[in-house]
Amino acid sequence: MSQDNLIKMKCVECGEINYYSSKNKKLIKEKLEMQKHCSRCKKHTKHKEA
Repeated sequence: MSQDNLIKMKCVECGEINYYSSKNKKLIKEKLEMQKHCSRCKKHTKHKEA
């Protein structure tokens, strides 16, 4: 993964950064939002780009 395209995914409920992902910043301007598993909450929650 290229370092300049790397983004952090932060849990909406507890605020912990659990995942790293990549996106093309030239094509996608809005922030990513995905359903991911949070290890602190121990359930699937929304994760937003931090």
